[in-house]
Amino acid sequence: MTQYQATVLLAMATLLTAPLAAAQSQRSAEKVLFEDDHIRFVEVTNWPGTTTAPAVPYSSVLMSDAAWPVVQEAAVDAAAGSTEHSQRVIPRDNRPYPWCQTRNPVGARTVTVKGDFPQHYFRIDYKRIDGTDFGANWQTWYPGVFGPAAKVVADPGKKLQAGKPFSKEWPYDIGYSAIVSAPANHTMLYEDDHIQLLEVAIREGEKENMHGHPYPSVYADDGGFAPAGAVYKNATLGPDVGPPWGKMTADPSASKFPLCFSAVPEAPHEVSVVKGPPQHFYRIHFKRVDGEGIQSKWRTWYPSPK
Repeated sequence: MTQYQATVLLAMATLLTAPLAAAQSQRSAEKVLFEDDHIRFVEVTNWPGTTTAPAVPYSSVLMSDAAWPVVQEAAVDAAAGSTEHSQRVIPRDNRPYPWCQTRNPVGARTVTVKGDFPQHYFRIDYKRIDGTDFGANWQTWYPGVFGPAAKVVADPGKKLQAGKPFSKEWPYDIGYSAIVSAPANHTMLYEDDHIQLLEVAIREGEKENMHGHPYPSVYADDGGFAPAGAVYKNATLGPDVGPPWGKMTADPSASKFPLCFSAVPEAPHEVSVVKGPPQHFYRIHFKRVDGEGIQSKWRTWYPSPK
């Protein structure tokens, strides 16, 4: 083999392997944390550089508790159209995190993070939107959820009022936490050191045990939070300051789902379903709020696979 032939073969090999190397450098930044026949709960991390993000064929609720880098998205297939988001909404006291927004189905796209820290958020994809059909179909869709509770505990009522405050923001005994004091209505679908994903369900004629939510949170609703014809009442141990959330992404009466809203930690309370349909939605607790800290701590929290 001549030097010329060797050079040509090397060049051809380089051309043939280049697409493979490029494909290997592209990685999925999405991790499914929970999935059933109704929803898919996904953690998304896009590290500095360019990542190919898969198509999401469902309407979604996006939520984040972290600072946002400079990000540019481009559709892989121009025919897929542009991504449509709702406005971002924040808690009632105007703290910047956590925020949430809704998004329509979206095609595959490239995501370029131009900053020096990653884009990080969570997403609930709705495989089915209950919408205004919730009232007529909840028994079919949720036979297990609205059946007999898997775990029932005694109602703590006001017994824990003299307990040790959990935090400055939530000055109540941790025994009032929803998953401890009201497990009949709060099912933990996923938990790690950062978040908790709860499914909230209150049956017809039922009153929850006294409980609260010690962390900032995001509500995600596709029709069961305030269905037509339902009558709910709420009693609270804390100051009667109204709902813990701020603005909603959509007016529930407009029948536009999914919708979401962000909330401050909520004082112990108990909701009663005086008249059906029952109540059903998802609530995501942020045990840790990344905030601006992601800029310096991301290598520990979300190390790049590179």
